[in-house]
Amino acid sequence: MSCHSCGGCFTGTGCSTAKLSKKEALNDSARFQSLLDLAMAQQQSMEQHKEHDHVIPTIMSELSKNVYASQTVLFKAFDELGLVQFLSLATQLYTTNILGVHIAWAAEYCKGDVEELLRILSNGTKEKKTLLLQYCDDQAEMHEMFGQLTTGSVGRVSNNNSMKA
Repeated sequence: MSCHSCGGCFTGTGCSTAKLSKKEALNDSARFQSLLDLAMAQQQSMEQHKEHDHVIPTIMSELSKNVYASQTVLFKAFDELGLVQFLSLATQLYTTNILGVHIAWAAEYCKGDVEELLRILSNGTKEKKTLLLQYCDDQAEMHEMFGQLTTGSVGRVSNNNSMKA
């Protein structure tokens, strides 16, 4: 989603930004995939030159939606998993719609074990994935209830069980 300055972030009323149109979602998906492709292509040059690169932080920012708790999970994942597995996790998070604060909740579900999170998302049974998604949705509901936000303002991951193209 793109922010249309609804004021929800600062007023506590939640975001009223409409969901992406199908065309916008395809553009967003293509943009994210190009970031993943660029990160893989630069893997060799990064190892040779050890230059600072902005692709990984951009991927983290896109996934976390600038939620600090989720950013820390992604930094931990990058440190522990290495580039190839981190990009696999990033792809899995994106395609299952675990974005923003939901990343922190997914990591919480896995007790901070990012390898377990990757296992569930990439090789886990349908039941394990469903339990993970349900946990994220339950946390969103509790966050809305105790934060006095409107129902649905945080978003749900299981509303989009069909994978993004």
